[in-house]
Amino acid sequence: MSNRVVISADGLFGYTQGGSTMVRLNLGAAAAGVGGKAGERNEAPTTPAKKPESGDFVPWGDDNLFPQAVIKDIESNTVLPSTLEKKTSMMYGAGLMYGIVTGYNADGSEQFKRLSVPEIEAFVRGSRLNRYGFEAIQDLNIFANAFAELIVSKDRKTITGISIQEAAWCRYQKPKKGVSPGIYINANWDNGGKADDEYSTPVPLLDPYYDAVGALQARTDGFKYIYPLFIPSSDKALYQLASWNALRRSGWLDVAKSIPEFKKALFKNQLSVKYLITIHSAYWEWKYGDWEGLSRDERVRLISEELTAFEATMSGTAGAAKTVMSTTILDKLTNQQVQAFQIEAIDDKLKDGLYVEDSAEASSHIYTALGVAPSLMGVSPGKGMGAGAGGGSEPRVLFNNFVSTSRFWLDLVTEPLDLISAYNNWMAEGQLITWRFLNPYVMTQADSKPAQQESK
Repeated sequence: MSNRVVISADGLFGYTQGGSTMVRLNLGAAAAGVGGKAGERNEAPTTPAKKPESGDFVPWGDDNLFPQAVIKDIESNTVLPSTLEKKTSMMYGAGLMYGIVTGYNADGSEQFKRLSVPEIEAFVRGSRLNRYGFEAIQDLNIFANAFAELIVSKDRKTITGISIQEAAWCRYQKPKKGVSPGIYINANWDNGGKADDEYSTPVPLLDPYYDAVGALQARTDGFKYIYPLFIPSSDKALYQLASWNALRRSGWLDVAKSIPEFKKALFKNQLSVKYLITIHSAYWEWKYGDWEGLSRDERVRLISEELTAFEATMSGTAGAAKTVMSTTILDKLTNQQVQAFQIEAIDDKLKDGLYVEDSAEASSHIYTALGVAPSLMGVSPGKGMGAGAGGGSEPRVLFNNFVSTSRFWLDLVTEPLDLISAYNNWMAEGQLITWRFLNPYVMTQADSKPAQQESK
């Protein structure tokens, strides 16, 4: 009878039954057949891959500077920065917490018991977990990609820290057999940075789709690992595309940008002329006699004096409520009485709010693309989009709906934390510690106390 190969439950060793040969496998728990018999390896999910790029890394965008271009567009718009920050703040809510699920309510919602464990509290403080949570959500909102970095202890028995790397500085290494082995972190991509220069740091990558805990337990290629977070988008293999990026491709962001540029130029270059004064040619002969006999310089001097007199009468607050008198004179050519001069006020187009409606429409497209109701930003929707969110329950309902539909984003951010709980074997009352964001709901005045929802 042939010897049967047996693999240890943790997937680290294999040996022949009845034999004396032992092999170190480093497969991890996933390879040992989780949910099956030892030795029966489960297949990992299929990982399709795009055709690999040339070079050591996969560029983010055609010129590898897509994130930097996005940041420039955000910084040049008055609506995007504050709305993205507001969106992140609403998702973050009251911050991260941990505990166990003790049951479920009739509507299916969790009964969550928040805990305080000294070991985990030390981890929270040491990792500045509030910064991790906010920055991870922010990168997901801006780029649909975030890169969490996990740090394991020297003995590899525990994960000792977590941080979020700046998404704009991260680039995937060239895939091997359909899988990218790691991330290059370099803050100088927009300054000639390269994958192999002195400012670039390679960090191994964990696959978030299949038994990341078992895979990390089996790894020996470092003490820091990137756990990628992303909002899926169609036909994107590595770098995902935020849905709001349609603003940039559709041209509405360009419209929103061009209006203030045009109006700034208009304010700078417009003529500050308030009145157009038309003086009949017969006036000069009537007032000064032999007008045609005067020299050119004398005529220019007299015209300047007349203009000065008009300005003294009509300009500034001193000219308010003054009376301007006009006379009629005889035009010798037509032998008819004509007005000596006419005063016409020049229409100021800027006072009518030039392009206000176009600017409001562009802003409306921005709010829609970001998925944030204008009312949540203190702006009344509709024509003009003036300040003030209006009364009634609309902002409250919109806020509550936004929080309740943000679950997937928050699930992604807590995913690495749940991995840490499993890796470190953080348990309470026979259950693994799990993580949630504490999201307060806006209540009506009739409610006696605020309610909160613990969401992942």
